[in-house]
Amino acid sequence: MKGCNILIPCGGTGGHLFPGIAVAEKLMERGHKPLLVLSEKQVDREAIKNKNNLDWRSLPVVGWPGFFSKDIFSFSLKLFQGYKTCRCLFLNFKPDLVLAFGGFISALPLFLGLKKKIPLILHEANATAGLVTKLFSRFAQYVLLGMKECEIDISPGKKIFTGIPLRRELTIRKSREEACRSIGFDPLLKTIFIFGGSQGAQGINRLVVETLPYMVKRKDQLQFIHLTGPKDYDECLRIYNDLGYKALVESFSHRMAVYYSSADLVISRAGATTLTEICAYGLPSILIPYPYAANDHQVKNAQIFQKAKAAFLFEESKVSPELLLDTLSQILDDSQLAKKMGTIAQQMFKADSTDKIVEIVERCLSQRTKSF
Repeated sequence: MKGCNILIPCGGTGGHLFPGIAVAEKLMERGHKPLLVLSEKQVDREAIKNKNNLDWRSLPVVGWPGFFSKDIFSFSLKLFQGYKTCRCLFLNFKPDLVLAFGGFISALPLFLGLKKKIPLILHEANATAGLVTKLFSRFAQYVLLGMKECEIDISPGKKIFTGIPLRRELTIRKSREEACRSIGFDPLLKTIFIFGGSQGAQGINRLVVETLPYMVKRKDQLQFIHLTGPKDYDECLRIYNDLGYKALVESFSHRMAVYYSSADLVISRAGATTLTEICAYGLPSILIPYPYAANDHQVKNAQIFQKAKAAFLFEESKVSPELLLDTLSQILDDSQLAKKMGTIAQQMFKADSTDKIVEIVERCLSQRTKSF
């Protein structure tokens, strides 16, 4: 197939962006020209900065604040600016297809794609469809599901379970011993990997540092990798050091493959992309969903893992240091339980997701070509 221009709105969070990057890289291998559309958030800049092979543009838009929000005026101004920017982008890039990975950044490209009668493909990663997916699903050629449990009211022929693309750097896996030694860790100690998504999670950070004093008796058996986000970095690092733990603390990292490979257990939020990564590495997890996620989608994502017995699920407002310590001890002290949880998680991973999505994109482009 002749190379086509494919617009990929995917910014705003790492959960939208990383799958978009994975598919864009595969499309480039197939001779197509992808263009990523990102938000103006710093997290997007951080995630894309090592991807010099990819073209991208940013839109000056923000998420919907609600009708009665004090931010409605600034939202409207940003929307107008974003529309003008997106219109210029369409005029210059001339996309043949829009492949949107959800979130507020996708709305304008999908709207303009619809106006120009360009094929639209939506990817919905979560167990609950987001607002943009709901708004545009009936106009799309296909809606691709990251979780087969996702319920969305469209014709079955338009709905395809593809799973969630894994970013390329996470497909290169090291042995646990090699990974541990590369970061100065002891392979004989248990490694707990803590993070809260691409922007950190203050609730998880607070819970973990409150739990650390209860675990001091075991500090010679444990080591920690903790990605804190920028706000809590200094405080978390100080507490690990004061208590004498072996810990690697960073605000953000591009070494996720090494950290997952080193880990025995993950404590994290429950974004769909994070869960895909945990599954790819076959790790047991303790999931603490972000309590303010739209439509409570992180809770619903985590419930699927809890039901499958691949993870423990706790509400942020209800979990205590004592409960977290008890659960950590259950997993770390019972190798059979840890292995069973990890095996179930790995069985939930769909390894061909990126290839499947590229195949559907090319099928859609081929159908469009034949219709002309």
